[in-house]
Amino acid sequence: MRRRRTKRLLRVVLLLAAIPSTFVLGRWATGNRGTIQPGRIYRSAQLSAGQLAATIQHRQIRSVLNLRGANPDQPWYRAERTATLGAGASQVDIPLASDLWLSRAQARTLVDTLDSIDYPILVHCQWGAERTGLVAAVAELLRPGGSVRSARAQFSPWFLFLPVKDGRVMIGHVDLYERWLKASSRTHSPSTFRAWLLSTYSPPSPSREQWPYDPYPPRVVARPPADARR
Repeated sequence: MRRRRTKRLLRVVLLLAAIPSTFVLGRWATGNRGTIQPGRIYRSAQLSAGQLAATIQHRQIRSVLNLRGANPDQPWYRAERTATLGAGASQVDIPLASDLWLSRAQARTLVDTLDSIDYPILVHCQWGAERTGLVAAVAELLRPGGSVRSARAQFSPWFLFLPVKDGRVMIGHVDLYERWLKASSRTHSPSTFRAWLLSTYSPPSPSREQWPYDPYPPRVVARPPADARR
């Protein structure tokens, strides 16, 4: 009887362990994709060249916003850039780090990019969880009708996000903004968030503002040849 109970308990434990593992593997195998704003902004992890080309075609993507930065010495980057430009979309590279707060220069670059980029866009980092979640949250806070709640929804376990370590830094930008709203008795609006991020925001440590020199270009843009554009 005791052996039977032990076996039953072991089966239950294995089943409970298998459920989250299956979920994570399923999300990762399909690229951790999602929709931020239908018809306008989509998100994913790092996709293969074939997956990326298919996504650009399916979603009619005009720009791929790569948050891993330009890495021409890396095979993944060369494959992505070739697939993006070959499918007729532009490649926009912004180097973010999930363990660093946005510097004020990075915040300005990000807002300017979201203002001027050719939509629809696909936003991605390596895992599609932390840096992608931050940019998705910023896009929501800049969207008319967006809210702090809809920004927080971009940091979801569905996108394999956990509020620990690097994740704590990324969602911390929304926390910081929300605390400022409460302290100043303001309510959120796109213009309020824009003014805060561009004029009031000051990054905690660590951020690139503490670096003596930043070797990374803030943004690199590559456009497809004319015969590849739709």
